[in-house]
Amino acid sequence: MTDRADEETPRFVTFQSWRIRVAIAVVFFALIMVASALVPEGPYLLTTGPVFFIGFTAYSFALHRSVVIRLEDDAVDIRLGLHKARIPYEDITEAAVGPRTEWWRIGRRRLDDRAAGYLTGGPSVRISTGSTSVVVSAAKSYRVAGAIRRKCDHLAEERGVARSRPAAEAAEPAPQQGRTTR
Repeated sequence: MTDRADEETPRFVTFQSWRIRVAIAVVFFALIMVASALVPEGPYLLTTGPVFFIGFTAYSFALHRSVVIRLEDDAVDIRLGLHKARIPYEDITEAAVGPRTEWWRIGRRRLDDRAAGYLTGGPSVRISTGSTSVVVSAAKSYRVAGAIRRKCDHLAEERGVARSRPAAEAAEPAPQQGRTTR
């Protein structure tokens, strides 16, 4: 095994869409306008409005701002705000480009096909582990899926275990008989 002490662990970060941030700002602006119309005078607007605005904005950014995928030595680490997942490479059966998720579906979700989702909207990667799947937002989904597959294959080679690949990837053209190549 090569020494990885001076190499950096591969890390992929996908940030929340600007549309979501604008939508949150518009909703808060509307709430502050409604609050100012309902409470035209007094200290309530001066205290509750800014506190509500700052609190929800901090909550939104802290919990759903970005998805971080780290390819550690023995597992894929996924983090979305306070939600974390760790998937060991030996449990991964497939890593492929997943569905493009809607921009308003953010956070930790259970998808229609019972897969766990760590979503910020946009392109995603589906990591299958036998009976379960995890869908993770990734701006560069092809790169992330390829990096996970390479890491799984590399660890399988180190352990001397042949990984089963999908038939489309494993199929190689048969050599033509009677012809030689120079």
